[in-house]
Amino acid sequence: MLNWSEFRLVQNAAMKTLPLTEAKSKLSSLVDRVHALDEEVVITKNGRAAAVMVSPDAFERWKETIAIRDDPAFMKEIRAGLVALKTRKTKLYTLDELLG
Repeated sequence: MLNWSEFRLVQNAAMKTLPLTEAKSKLSSLVDRVHALDEEVVITKNGRAAAVMVSPDAFERWKETIAIRDDPAFMKEIRAGLVALKTRKTKLYTLDELLG
């Protein structure tokens, strides 16, 4: 699992940050925005990050990523594939070649 610092580093888009009191007063509109735009909202308590609001799709993607990273055999296979690509010990195929 990522700690908070690592989580912030992997985020490409700027996240909206709101104190808990403001998030409470804007909860309905925040939920609508997060869902519609697939945005993340960091909610702070006493000036420190306490929670992150994400869309259901983003949450599912994170769970899938965690499941893959927690599978040692799958990660080993991914690493072997990356090494094979870097050392050109494997051939790259286009979609047409694969599906044609």
